[in-house]
Amino acid sequence: METKHWGVLAGAIILVILLVVVFGTGPVTPAQNAGPGAGYGHEQVQSAGTGAGPGAGGIYPTLLPLTDTTPLTDIETAYIIFMREEEQMAHDLYARWAGSYTIPVFSNIADSETMHAYEVQLLIDRYGLSDKRIGTASSGYTDPVIQSLHDSLAAHGDTSLNGALEAGLAIKDRDIADLDMAIANTTRPDIIRVYSNLRQGSENHRSAFLRQLGR
Repeated sequence: METKHWGVLAGAIILVILLVVVFGTGPVTPAQNAGPGAGYGHEQVQSAGTGAGPGAGGIYPTLLPLTDTTPLTDIETAYIIFMREEEQMAHDLYARWAGSYTIPVFSNIADSETMHAYEVQLLIDRYGLSDKRIGTASSGYTDPVIQSLHDSLAAHGDTSLNGALEAGLAIKDRDIADLDMAIANTTRPDIIRVYSNLRQGSENHRSAFLRQLGR
């Protein structure tokens, strides 16, 4: 009888332990998804030529906190407006060729240029430059350099697919050179980060055009 008694008691203890294990632990909650910019400041940007535009996948670029409250220099202002219009020109030309040629590189990168223009627009809004006119292919560009580039590149790209790919590559080469100059002419972290994001995207786009050209 004593042996039977201890056997029943041991069985009851095991049952209690099992109940605690099964019902005593709460549900496993996955860690919260990292928000936009996780691990990359406040302005993580999808700009690798994947066709991501503002809000794609729930991601919007944002600026680093404003740390320099002094007025922009004239050259900083000029570069912000110039880069905004240059990104607009790039978008307009890629969208133009996306309608003429069937390969997806033009439409994908045109969408990415929308993100680039959005990023520079954030700087325009932050620094109160909204009175500066930004042109388009249909309305004409404000900067005569941008207009001249558009006209010559459009003519070259309209001749053939290969011509459009070469013109697309030329846009990226010019964009990277201009961004390097813009970065060299400011010390503001928020502006430098935007330009650096754009430059990284342009490098990726440049590689895409080189692959299409077999180089």
